[in-house]
Amino acid sequence: MGTQSTFNVDLQSAKSLADAALAEMVKYGVPPTPPNYCVWYNYVAKAIAALTRDIDERIALQKGFGWQANQELFERYFGTDVETAAIRKTGSELNQTVGKVLLRLDAAGQDAAAFGETLVQVHGSLKAVPVVEGSRVQAVVHRLSGATNDMVKRNRDLETELRKSTTEINSLQDRLEQARREAFTDALTGIGNRRCFDLALIEHSERAAAGELELCLLLIDIDHFKRFNDNYGHRIGDQVLKVVGGQMKQMSRGSDIAARYGGEEFALLLVGAPMEIAMRRADQLREALANNYLRNKATGDLYGQVTVSIGVAKYRMTDNVETFVGRADAALYEAKGAGRNRVIAEAA
Repeated sequence: MGTQSTFNVDLQSAKSLADAALAEMVKYGVPPTPPNYCVWYNYVAKAIAALTRDIDERIALQKGFGWQANQELFERYFGTDVETAAIRKTGSELNQTVGKVLLRLDAAGQDAAAFGETLVQVHGSLKAVPVVEGSRVQAVVHRLSGATNDMVKRNRDLETELRKSTTEINSLQDRLEQARREAFTDALTGIGNRRCFDLALIEHSERAAAGELELCLLLIDIDHFKRFNDNYGHRIGDQVLKVVGGQMKQMSRGSDIAARYGGEEFALLLVGAPMEIAMRRADQLREALANNYLRNKATGDLYGQVTVSIGVAKYRMTDNVETFVGRADAALYEAKGAGRNRVIAEAA
């Protein structure tokens, strides 16, 4: 019974959020399409801080929500690729299942109301019946018993439906979470992809700008990556990428965000780390990779040493995302120009 009670509360909460999202969409003239609903449901739920700030700012500036604005909001926070299509499909199925349960709950409420009316009528009948009129009392009791049995049956049917729907919802939620993870994961290396990094950077840079935490960025580039592809083929090139991604994943701690930034370039966002720790972590990563030689398992032949160049920058109160990444990129460029296989900090 405790589980069912919690489940009902969760459903009511979800229904309240859905109602609030639709009300806001009507208020600001946003068409009720699935992508728009996704955006506004997360807005009223305050699930994504940056999304909430974006919409609040548009409202404050009276910018409105035209087709282009709606599209940009969805693409920025939820994307439009194949993985996100899976999220949309699963989310739609989840909404449909929850909708069925809510309909059943409404029906149960109507049944309860009808039962209450029957009890009122029975109570009135009992008052009007003399004690000696046993047959009439029996008829009233029989009527009450029948109504009670009907209500018990409906409640049992509802419990069965709720159990079935709960199982379906749990399964859909698991699929939704899996699709979400896939949407933010680089398939080759197993760490975050560019979208994962961009969203994390927006969220944490805003906190850094507010003075809530220190934030450092490592931009990492594999040295002479083209040689691996040219000399040994793309399969070995992919193996190099996996080695770097695996080492970054192994060295990541707590709230670190490790991601493949693009091609042979990677990024590591260190949340809450000062510059001296960021530099130490960068050099540990560089050394761990430099000691890693790719070897052909079949022949024992060495493919070569994997080295990286790393640029490090710390977020400044006057920064925006572009200037922050730009300083890390400039430091990376300097590290490559200075001979590679080294860590360079941003210019003071």
